[in-house]
Amino acid sequence: MGRPTTAAVSADAQHRLAREGPQQKPRAGNGQTAARATLASASSTHIALTDAFDLTVRGDSVTVPHAVERVLAYLALSHGPVGRARLAGCLWIDASDRLAASSLRTALWRLQRDAGPLVVVGDDPLTLARDIGVDLRQLMNLARGLIDHPTEVLLALVPTLIAHREVLPDWDDEWIVSDREHFRLLRLEALERAAEAFLSRHEPSKALDAVLAATFAEPLRESSWRLLIEIRLAQGNGAEALRIYQDYRDHLDLELGLHPSAAMDALVERYLGACIALSPHARRVPD
Repeated sequence: MGRPTTAAVSADAQHRLAREGPQQKPRAGNGQTAARATLASASSTHIALTDAFDLTVRGDSVTVPHAVERVLAYLALSHGPVGRARLAGCLWIDASDRLAASSLRTALWRLQRDAGPLVVVGDDPLTLARDIGVDLRQLMNLARGLIDHPTEVLLALVPTLIAHREVLPDWDDEWIVSDREHFRLLRLEALERAAEAFLSRHEPSKALDAVLAATFAEPLRESSWRLLIEIRLAQGNGAEALRIYQDYRDHLDLELGLHPSAAMDALVERYLGACIALSPHARRVPD
């Protein structure tokens, strides 16, 4: 079964949660532009791999052919030097070895012409120049830091993590899949830990931004919905917390035929008690 999308959420649930703001799909605008500029500011040359490919050289966006974008993206996702044969074979998988090698040489020549020496070209292995920043690497480090120890400095960067949602979503290359999924899972965990930290600091609105970004990315992730309920309860909105529980319960039943966990039921019971009157057998909140 494929991963459900936000389209699967009931229309009523989407309408209610959309009022919060971050639940709506962020549009490419000032917020994303500012977040991208924050990541790019640390180096004169920067490669963006989240949401859409972008190459920035000395503060200016540089347009390069898609073949060159793919070379840069592959090297940016690699953890070390990449042999020419391997790179050419992965990027031009349907071509002969000779034609793939020729295509790689052409791409490297175009890169040098349009953007400068961004790739270190040795006798065989290729690698990005050391001074090139890659947004995905920075975002992964930010996410790991939020998971391990969400300091005030890291929490201030949560809007940047919210703004960058997915690794090259419009590309269908198989070599991207594992990095895309790794970032998706790490980002979800980091957003939840950030929400918990904001809640403990009595900043529920910031916690709400973080957790709604997580529920948008993964509509069936119960831990995010539990946090959303806790945030609404912390704000004194018990009725809204109950409606959120009902939305999630109905959506989960519709999509998978499952019911929320005992931990989620206990959370609602503990805070709302007799007002909810859960059935001891079905443990369902009455409609």
